[in-house]
Amino acid sequence: MENAILVSQQAVDLSPDGHAHKAALLNNLGSAFFRRFNHLGELRDVENAILVNQQAVDLAPDGHADKAALLHNLGNALLGRFRHLGELEDIKNAILVKKQAVDLIPDGHVEKAGLLNNLGAALLGQFERLGKLEDIENAILVIQQAVNLTPDGHAHKVGWLGDLGYAFFRRFECLGKLEDIENAILIHQQAVDMTPDGHTDKAGRLINLGNAFFCRFKRLGERRDMENAILVNQQAVDLTPDGHADKAIRLSDLGNVFQSRFERLGELGDMENAILVKQQAVDLTPDGHAHKATLLSNLGSAFFLRFEHLGELRDIENAILVHQRAIDLTPDGHASKAALLDHLGDAFNRRFDRFGKLEDIENAILLHQQAVDLTHDGHAGKAAQLDHLGTALQTRFERLGELRDMENAILVHQQAVDLTPDGHAGKAELLNNLSNAFFHRFNHLGKLRDIDNAILIKQQVVDLTPDGHTDKAGRLNNLGNAFISRFERLGELRDIENAILVNQQAVDLTPDGHALKAAWLNSLGNAFSYRFEQLGELRDMENAILVHQQAVDLTPDDHALKAAHLSNLGSAFFHRFKQTGKLDDIENAIVAFKKAAGNTSSPPLARYTAASVCALLSSIHHSPSSALDAYTVALEIIPQLVWLGQTVHRRYKELPRIGMIINNAIAMAISVGDLLRAVEWLEEGRSIVWKQILQLRTPLDELRQQHPDIADDLSRVSLALDNAGTFNFQNIDLKIKHKNLEEEAQNHRKLATKYEELLQQVRELDGFSSFLRPKKFSELSPVARNGPVVVVNAAALRCDALVLCTSGEIVPVPLSTFSYEQAETLHLKLLSSLQAHGVRVNRNDLAMRSAEEANQDIFISVLADLWSHVVQPILSEIEQVLHENAHDSLPHITWCATGALAFLPLHAAGIYGSDNLNINISDFAVSSYTTTLTAMLGFSSKPRRDSTIVRSVLIVSQPATPGQPHLPDVVKEVEAIQRYTSPDHTCHLTHELATVGAVLGEMSKHEIIHLACHGIQNMQNPLSSAFLLYDGGLELSTLMRLSLENAELAVLSACETATGDENLPEEAVHLAAGMLAVGYPSVIATMWPIGDADAPLIADKVYANILGHRDNSESPKANLAPAYALHAAVKHLREEVGETNFVRWVPFIHFGV
Repeated sequence: MENAILVSQQAVDLSPDGHAHKAALLNNLGSAFFRRFNHLGELRDVENAILVNQQAVDLAPDGHADKAALLHNLGNALLGRFRHLGELEDIKNAILVKKQAVDLIPDGHVEKAGLLNNLGAALLGQFERLGKLEDIENAILVIQQAVNLTPDGHAHKVGWLGDLGYAFFRRFECLGKLEDIENAILIHQQAVDMTPDGHTDKAGRLINLGNAFFCRFKRLGERRDMENAILVNQQAVDLTPDGHADKAIRLSDLGNVFQSRFERLGELGDMENAILVKQQAVDLTPDGHAHKATLLSNLGSAFFLRFEHLGELRDIENAILVHQRAIDLTPDGHASKAALLDHLGDAFNRRFDRFGKLEDIENAILLHQQAVDLTHDGHAGKAAQLDHLGTALQTRFERLGELRDMENAILVHQQAVDLTPDGHAGKAELLNNLSNAFFHRFNHLGKLRDIDNAILIKQQVVDLTPDGHTDKAGRLNNLGNAFISRFERLGELRDIENAILVNQQAVDLTPDGHALKAAWLNSLGNAFSYRFEQLGELRDMENAILVHQQAVDLTPDDHALKAAHLSNLGSAFFHRFKQTGKLDDIENAIVAFKKAAGNTSSPPLARYTAASVCALLSSIHHSPSSALDAYTVALEIIPQLVWLGQTVHRRYKELPRIGMIINNAIAMAISVGDLLRAVEWLEEGRSIVWKQILQLRTPLDELRQQHPDIADDLSRVSLALDNAGTFNFQNIDLKIKHKNLEEEAQNHRKLATKYEELLQQVRELDGFSSFLRPKKFSELSPVARNGPVVVVNAAALRCDALVLCTSGEIVPVPLSTFSYEQAETLHLKLLSSLQAHGVRVNRNDLAMRSAEEANQDIFISVLADLWSHVVQPILSEIEQVLHENAHDSLPHITWCATGALAFLPLHAAGIYGSDNLNINISDFAVSSYTTTLTAMLGFSSKPRRDSTIVRSVLIVSQPATPGQPHLPDVVKEVEAIQRYTSPDHTCHLTHELATVGAVLGEMSKHEIIHLACHGIQNMQNPLSSAFLLYDGGLELSTLMRLSLENAELAVLSACETATGDENLPEEAVHLAAGMLAVGYPSVIATMWPIGDADAPLIADKVYANILGHRDNSESPKANLAPAYALHAAVKHLREEVGETNFVRWVPFIHFGV
């Protein structure tokens, strides 16, 4: 070949331009360069081939007898460079000149077949690059024509058969039609049989046949196809000399079949061989080669699979590394781009499974979605890509609990199954993943049809999976877990028997050292534990402990499942302790839960649950100090559980599971006399979401003075995080909406992570170690400067009050005759009484009249129990404290209650309607409430304004809000207020004047706002709670953006302004809490809907007491603080409607200072 090029070059050099044979000589030289390129793969040879072939074409006039041949050879050179570099312009030009060549040759010409075949090869190349179905269809058409035109025995027939077989093979990969792969095998076998041993093309034709066998194996799962694939691929590699341009790709193909046999039979030697030959293939291929990306991807898949089997970190790191390199080498628009993205997404997903880092699963979803979007419907790979996207969405659901992820996972899994024909070897895996999605939705929503569907499909999957298949164990384990879940729901013994049977099979099929052995053992242990609970046979618990211990021992400390496996072991020890009473078991249980809580690689929920159980068991069976340690860990995890990266709605979903634990932690701290910690924990565990929202709006003045750059970064991220998730997705195309929601959610979580990183950086600065951390008692104690603050904690362990005194002392008051259960009962009684009294959401006199006629016994008993068991013991204990704070008037108490007590009227506790004793708290003190201690801090430190200054009042009234029931007595209410306000210092917005914009524009100009309108409380997103004005809702989220430095009082004469959510007793999810957060230090609100007739009376007395009559500024009743003003007004209402007409006077309450 070297000599051929040398003499061909001499011939060209000796021929002058214009010589009749010059074009032919250039063509011969180009062909020589091209042949050497095909053998050695050096780019300069194909560059030279294109150069001289183009010169040859340019020299040959149209109509020249050799013009078609010259065009054909130029096309071959362009095609060769395209295969080497992947440049789209080369393949387009190759097809163009090859079509010109075909068109120049008449039918029947001896060269026609060859030209057709080569055009087909170029069309195949373009199909590989762009993935357009029309290219593969045209390729098959023209190559078939070439084969049909060529007689048997022709030297080129065998080559064209190989090209036709490959075209059928590729169409099968694209469309999945079985007839295409059958044709491919048949034709490739003919090509191999027609090629003599020793022929240079023998190896390539064996590779093609092996790939076709391998592809049919993946479709049908028949073992003989796999064995044939390995046999012929090994023969091909052995026939290919070192240095051959195709050596690398043939090694990689051999690695693929080794890998597939490993997946089928589980022989680790096959996996090692696969990685070995695939690495050789990569090493043999220079960067820039068209096949480099494919070879890297194949190697990445092998690392990925070995990681799944052995669980070694370096394998998944290598997989991500080489998959990323493959993507970086592949231009946008390339037909294989989607598959490469999909493979990298799988690797990120598996690394998330191992280490639990959220960014990995976010990356996985992003990559899988890109892969799906790039793949046209009908492509054979579409189903797998949808399946992988579904798995990633499902995995994120398990971490974050967002139901949208699970719904989307089921949707795309179902699409994947629907796209896959019955009998397809991959159908079982797709069904398995769909069943997993149903299983997890059942665990979240509890719908029985989901678990029934999951079991039905999982059983099909197991039946479809042949014995010896590497996935058999995992699918058996999944079926067992589904049986366990249905047993938990229905309690049918056969389900737990089936679970033990299949979970044991899964364990038995899995070799020691397999990365998933621990998970299968954990599932088997759970099944034994459930059967023990059902039947009480000790041997089941012995077996459970045995296999759970094995699972823990096999799980690395940095594995995301370590805490779950430790917790299950702890549960098993605890159940055996309950059966046998052996102290070693309870000690072992506590140790296991403690280790689980401390495992920082595990998900927050698993750690939090473990810490909570550890604290409970320690408090009963161990020591209070160890219980306090466990509660400390639990509280440290709460910010990760109720995370800023979640939507507000999602955070409120998480809160019910933590409220009881916080109250128990407070009770434990009180029991050991650690009162400072008790107060700090109470504050840390209340209004968590409100405080997160307000924290994002914290002024950064001190930080900005000393460290302006990081302050600016924190301010920018805080603002973005505060706004995250507020985009309106209504009236947007569903597909676009889904993508926007996904981008919005991922951006939200990235912002939260960045925010936490910035906080950590700030806390490492000198003087900022406590920046935005939970407040210590020394920072909280000033809340009592204007009177005692009484914290009441109701927990399962005990109930207590802690009185924060002006002196800084904490006075503990054990409520020994009261219990958490009693608080719950009183709350239910109160709700029952209100319902019996006809209290409804809409205020009207009919509801109030029925209330007056109803039996008051239940309400009387609620208030009497509150007095006897809660309020009276507290007042007795702090009698001296109250006396010190009296100052010629009733002393003032601020209540901060937890649990069900947060919904009970402590301010009205007393004995009513008794002939012997009538006594209630209002005889001894004026009551206010606070949502948190922090809410009072800023307000209590402000100097009181000069009482002689005239207060400006903004009155907002909506007697007839569009779309809402009328409020007829609002007019009287406004008239009552205006008797005490100065016209020069009053703004009244009503009807069409009371728009959202108008109210916002006036609020900062007035110290007092009175809202007489409908209010709505949004439980899903408290910031969307609103006062309903003429043109829409004035939402808290809008109000919180105001700067209300002079605000003094908000009177909320609207429905349910302080009702709250009974599932979130510690969160104060109501409009009154929102107005405190906005900046009003005093808020008057209602616990339930009030009568229209009562609102004007209360307004009259409140404003008389606060402002005095406007033509009698010396009125002795004027200028009372809002709490005292309301106290006097309610006393007047009580006298008017009757002391026992509780529904009328009890709902009016004061929040703040």
